[in-house]
Amino acid sequence: MKVLIVDGDPVAASTLAGGLGLLGWKGAGHVSDSDAAVDWMNQNGGCDFLVCDIFIQPSDGFTLRETIQPHLPEMKTIFFTEHDVSAYAERLAGCELLAKPVSASDLAATLRRLATPVATPVATPVATPVATPAAPRAVAVSPRVAVATPTPVAVNPASTPAKTSMQKVSLPTVVAASPVATPRAIPAPVVAVAKAAVAAVPKAAPVAAVSAKPAVSLKPAVALAVAAAKKASQTLALGSEVELPPDELVGTVVGNYAVEAKIGSGSMSNIYRARQTTVSRYVRFYALEPKLAADPASVQRFLGNASAKAKATHPLVITVYEAGESNGTYFYSCEYVPCRSLRQVREAGDHLNETTGIAVLRAATAVLGSFGREKIEHDLITDNAILIGPQNRPRIANIAAIRTAVPYDTAAEMNRVGEIVLAALPPSPNTPISRGLAEVLMDRSKAPASWAAFDQLITAKEPKAAPTDAYKVDAQERAAIRMVEEAKKRQRKGMLINSLVSLALLAAALVTVYFIFNRGKGADARALNDMVEIPAGEFIYQEGEKVTLPKFFISEYEVTIAQYAEFLDFLEKNPDKAGSIAHPNQPKGKSHVPVGWADMKELNPPMPGYYARAKKWGQFQSAALDVNSPVFGVDWFDAYAYAQWRGQRLPTEQEWEKAARGTDGFKFPWGNNEDPDRANTGIDLENDPKKGGDKDGFKRWNPVDAKKGDKSPFDMIGAGGNVSEWTATYAPSPKFQGDQLPVIRGGNWRNKDASVTRRVIDVLDLRSDDALGFRTASDTPPAAK
Repeated sequence: MKVLIVDGDPVAASTLAGGLGLLGWKGAGHVSDSDAAVDWMNQNGGCDFLVCDIFIQPSDGFTLRETIQPHLPEMKTIFFTEHDVSAYAERLAGCELLAKPVSASDLAATLRRLATPVATPVATPVATPVATPAAPRAVAVSPRVAVATPTPVAVNPASTPAKTSMQKVSLPTVVAASPVATPRAIPAPVVAVAKAAVAAVPKAAPVAAVSAKPAVSLKPAVALAVAAAKKASQTLALGSEVELPPDELVGTVVGNYAVEAKIGSGSMSNIYRARQTTVSRYVRFYALEPKLAADPASVQRFLGNASAKAKATHPLVITVYEAGESNGTYFYSCEYVPCRSLRQVREAGDHLNETTGIAVLRAATAVLGSFGREKIEHDLITDNAILIGPQNRPRIANIAAIRTAVPYDTAAEMNRVGEIVLAALPPSPNTPISRGLAEVLMDRSKAPASWAAFDQLITAKEPKAAPTDAYKVDAQERAAIRMVEEAKKRQRKGMLINSLVSLALLAAALVTVYFIFNRGKGADARALNDMVEIPAGEFIYQEGEKVTLPKFFISEYEVTIAQYAEFLDFLEKNPDKAGSIAHPNQPKGKSHVPVGWADMKELNPPMPGYYARAKKWGQFQSAALDVNSPVFGVDWFDAYAYAQWRGQRLPTEQEWEKAARGTDGFKFPWGNNEDPDRANTGIDLENDPKKGGDKDGFKRWNPVDAKKGDKSPFDMIGAGGNVSEWTATYAPSPKFQGDQLPVIRGGNWRNKDASVTRRVIDVLDLRSDDALGFRTASDTPPAAK
């Protein structure tokens, strides 16, 4: 399979292609503009998968795809962007859409889902097409890509490490996987070609005739993407990265790292650009200052922080690879991004423009909000930790720490981000949005209650982006466009008269609609508290192990939105009781309000949360949702506290599996035959708001009692789909080495797998997801509540 990644940031494209290689997709191409993309296709005999940022130059991603598709009809396209492109649904039709930044694991999962054995595409490029290789078999993939390091050894932060030639901290494990799952027929994509906006594409003279059609060609490539480490360094050194005067470490080799240049400094270390010789890649190289290397406490903190940073895997955070010591130099290495810190930007007399200022605020909000939700200890952010890379795209230096150096709260953190951004903006009035947002963070009386609330504020104020076609429109096409616009004006004038006639009728109808919408669907909450009895005895667990369990009881249905609302109402009226139902390890001061549940009252006007939407409108995120749907956005501690409040508990994963598959080892709750109609899974999930749910009847969530076919031999409903479920069982995580994480069981509306043996152990207990809920269990028949 030939995969081409097109991203205006060549480093991001190269990193994404490298991550795909680690996951089994060998030889993925990567370029940085549309011209180079066509050149690549000409040279490689076409393309099976085009993975493309919508906002590229000289032609945007839509135009590139629409120009190429007629020549490569079997090509599938995956777009990605950080902007709202909901207005371009027609041009997205037939394509996948991923939110930027994109991880290699998410992209690999999408490629596997779309992949199907295809013949070599009949393409028009100048080079002879290369035969498509047979697709390898798929295996399980870790949800997030980390970079593998050779034979890591865990660092014990409690003791000073002995000096050796190389010591490495424990880093997240990479699970190699091969792409391509079960073949399936994919309908031909629906392409909406804006002919009026695209000039005729010039044709290149073919070198070797492979088709009657002319070869696809745009213009000669302006800049090819970086393909090798040496070429990458030569290209990137010309960018915005600042090289400081060299010190004694520059020009030396530390372990497997050849130190080339000093590019910054931190509180405990200097920062260098270095080349890791064992894998021929460039890294950001942090070396503990020599005067601190003799202090055991400083060494412990430095290496302990490196271990903590290795576990912070947010896509916008610089990834830590490994840490160690060589000849008295303590170090850790990170992902390399050519960049300047905001401190360096300011010291150079430069300023952020409006777009970059908003992007910096959004990046800091995403990272710090994620760290807060996951309770990741981190130092207070500085202007040295906010980095501006190629294409003015911000990244955040890894500020995770084994313990916080100076105590602070969210308000102080927001204040610091506001200070940093304001200092980097120009004094002119050309940045009203980013300046206004930064001033909100600076004003404690106006600052949002959380980073999530501030993210909503950014979204509300951020201007909508619109892709523009780079090709010029000739005089005839411009005249045609003017004629169309004049016709539209005449049409609007006629519509205005009709609208005035309809206005009176509409006013009368609005009164009726008001009462309908405010009647509230929460009143339709059904009694769904029943539990089913699971008799004592043996059952088949996982791949054939026989396990015996005593009798227990488990919820017939997943916990609903209406049921969880009762729990929150109790806590609001009895705040003193919250401590009695909380888990001993629950973070102090934690709220049990699910992510997305509450109305965003910080906004003007307020933004309804998903509970209000379920009650009043029956819809959320372009999908049906009512109060009998499963609660979601809850973390493990929320589920635990709810179960305690009901006088029950969370089921163990063995209890869950026995209740879900019976005693005969069924693969699915209903038996061993796969049946897409029975469970609400991701088999029919669509990004297009107007599509989805055609196989199982629901695009996202369904009322917990709606899918009667998703029933186990013990009459438990919903194990195969709807939402996956927290269990009481903790197990070693394959993703976070040395960590014990809760086991999640069952299928969900996002995942195609409805098998009851599916286990997930890579979600932290403080994380939540809109495809993750829970049910409860009990050792005795529960009393009605």
